[in-house]
Formats: sequence, C-alpha cells, structure tokens
Amino acid sequence: MRYLVTGATGFAGPHMINRILEGGDEVVAMARDMDKCRDICNIIGEDNLKKVEFVYGDLINLDSISEVFTNDVFDGVFHLGAFAHPPSSFETPLLAVQTNALGTARICDEIIENMPLCVLMHCSTPEVYGICPADSKITEQTPLKPNNPYGVSKAVADMYVLERTQNTDLRAFLTRAFSHTGPRRGSNFSISSDAAQIAKILKGEQEPVIKIGNMTSQRIVADVRDIVDVYYRLMLEFHKDNIECGEIYHIAGNDLHPIQYYLDIMLEMYGLEDVKLEIEPKFFRKVDIPIQIPDDTKVRKFLDWTPGIKIEKTLRDLVEYWMGEV
Repeated sequence: MRYLVTGATGFAGPHMINRILEGGDEVVAMARDMDKCRDICNIIGEDNLKKVEFVYGDLINLDSISEVFTNDVFDGVFHLGAFAHPPSSFETPLLAVQTNALGTARICDEIIENMPLCVLMHCSTPEVYGICPADSKITEQTPLKPNNPYGVSKAVADMYVLERTQNTDLRAFLTRAFSHTGPRRGSNFSISSDAAQIAKILKGEQEPVIKIGNMTSQRIVADVRDIVDVYYRLMLEFHKDNIECGEIYHIAGNDLHPIQYYLDIMLEMYGLEDVKLEIEPKFFRKVDIPIQIPDDTKVRKFLDWTPGIKIEKTLRDLVEYWMGEV
C-alpha cells in the first residue's frame, strides 16, 4: 500500500510514519515546511527517513493540496494535519477554520475527483463534544457541542467528511483519540510542558520551579504510539471491507486521573519531589473541559485491542525526548 500522511512533521505524524513502515507499506509525507523534514529523524531514525518521500502541502494553501493529489496515487490518507492547539484558536479562530475545515474539505474533494479507491482516515478530536456531564461516558453518539474555535473547526470538518460519504463515493472513516502524549508532543500542551521543564531542571537550565496550569482537570491519557497503531489497524480493516463508510471510532487509554497525577509520576521518577510548583496564569485555558470520560468499547471489541504501553514508559520517554531537545 501507498499512504499519504498529512501533518507528517507534527506530533503524531512521525509515529504514524513509523507504524506504516513497520507494516511494510510506502509513505508519502506531506509537510508545509520542507526545511523541517529532517527534524523528525529523532523519532523515525535515519533508516526510516530515507524510505519516506516528502511533498509540500499546506492545509491553508488549497492549490498545494491539489498538486499533491494530482501528481501521485494513494491507497489511503492518514489525515493528521491540523491547527491543533485549542487555546490558540481563541486568538486566531479564522485560521483554525481555514486549516481544519477548508483544508479537510479540499482533501475530500481531491480524493473524490482523482482517487475514488483511496480511503481517508480523518483524525477528529473529542473537543467536538465540548463539556459533557461528569457522570456520563462520551460515546460516538454523543451530540457535538464544541466550546472553542478549534472544536468548532473540527466539528465542521467532521460533518463535511460524513456528508461526502453519504452523497458521494468518498470512502472514509473518522477517529477521535482522547488525550494522548509521548515523544515530540509540543511543550504548549499539558504534561509535555511539565516534562520539558523537568528536562531543563535536570540539565541545570532552569531553577527547580515548574510553572503549571490547571492540574485538577481529569483525563485518561494514552501513548501516541498506541494511538497510531489503532489508526493503522483500522485502515487495514477498511481495505478488507470490514468497516462501513462514515464509521466513527473513539480511542483512549485506561485510567482516569487528574493532570497532577502525571506530573507527580515524572517528579518521583527523576527524584524531584521537592521541586516547587508555581501557578502560571497563561497556562490556563480560556474555556476548559474539567473532565472527559471516553467510551471506546467499540474499537476495543472490533480490534480486540487494549493499550499496550504503560503510562510510566510514556512519561519517561517524554522526559527523555525533552532531555535531547532542551
């Protein structure tokens, strides 16, 4: 198989590339900054980097997307590219909509026009659900009620994909992965921000003070490598005609904890229990979601899957990644 990965130089993209190559398939990686393509070498390694074909494509440059689909043929597209930081979407809401809604719409249209056999995996987000009751699980049937511009932009993209699967020949399914982290997660995201600061403290580049945001929000956190494994396995199942167009799959980790729990594990892991924690107002979201309780029974039963990577390994790998970056 020959797969296109959008957002190839982002967070999940390099891990997705690794998983595709592990499966013996070919990868075309779409990136908006070709000068940064080598930056993913610390995730995929030199050998895998040589196997990847990089192409320019920017989700806000719709003509560039057309060129990608005009000059090649793909068996599937893992659409991971996005404006993906909810707090920043309040500052540039139009950019979020342009990137996530219009960029996704153009990818759909290009597949419909040029590659009718291509399968689209559209990577959505639980942010489309907004704030849900704390005593209920979020299922694939939970109504969409986003409470930030990022969530709105992804909900629009989701609806476009689903409508196209109903009224055209677009072959597509959606995934909504709940909180996940791991190597290459941006330092502007919770947990990774803490890991980056721990790395700086360990290397003597920061005083033993960690600036924190809201540590009471509760999340089930998975490893990004488990998440992309599910993406890949679902794609294979679609090609076997075991998935219908428009299906939606939740993917999540195992246990619900406050964000503070994950920081405490990292501090204990590196003997930094005495580090001071200091509130940083700018780390607080304008509109936060206090708790997310996902129901991913559907994908677990379908694939006979459970997360394979323990959270302790995820967090250690995250800190070690930042040790090599700071």
